Amino acid sequence: MIIHLKTVCPEIIGRIPNGEYIVRDGATAQQALCQCLESKGMSVPKEEQLTNLLYVVNHHQEKSDIVINDGDRLMVLRPVRGG
Repeated sequence: MIIHLKTVCPEIIGRIPNGEYIVRDGATAQQALCQCLESKGMSVPKEEQLTNLLYVVNHHQEKSDIVINDGDRLMVLRPVRGG
């Protein structure tokens, strides 16, 4: 299936290009991110780092284990930290 990926956390996952990616049917948001990174030959961060990211699917914040569908827009953001 094809998804649209946008990331705003290069210090955590690297500078993956925004755009369309092919991912496995039934993938969760976190799995889809990992598949996109691997498709560009990039290393996948540790599980703890991936779990702490914010996943937004079609403009709604979701947990990392939500199953995404063909055509979904996945945005991955750095965790919000106050100060």
